[in-house]
Amino acid sequence: MGLAEQQGQVEVVVRRFAAIAPVGWARLVGNWEATGDDEVTLNWITTAVVDGGDRWQYGQVGYDEPLYDAVARLNQLSADPGPRWTTLDLVVDADGSFRLTPGYEPPKRSQGIHDEESLGRFERYLDTWVAERGPVPGA
Repeated sequence: MGLAEQQGQVEVVVRRFAAIAPVGWARLVGNWEATGDDEVTLNWITTAVVDGGDRWQYGQVGYDEPLYDAVARLNQLSADPGPRWTTLDLVVDADGSFRLTPGYEPPKRSQGIHDEESLGRFERYLDTWVAERGPVPGA
């Protein structure tokens, strides 16, 4: 089991994230902070960059209990064969590619720390996206 089961759960998380995404999404970005040992509590932020036709749009993806449960399960599975992650970044692109980055430092956002790692990058994500790709989708 172990790593194979974790990989399968990553795929569950990615599929669920894409399933709840708004129409026209180009990128989904999620960050989860896990606290607790037996009962894991997740502090989450999930956002989407969307093709708005004449401009890129950006906003938070609504809470979804199956996604929350899938991420919590992934946290539990990460204990086999190592320590559980405390932070998890997930970037999913509309072409199906994704990048998942677990972290093991103490969570910040759930501790009220507002910095580039915990929340700041999300506040400026659209600006960064537009700077890299231009203001108009497909241009």
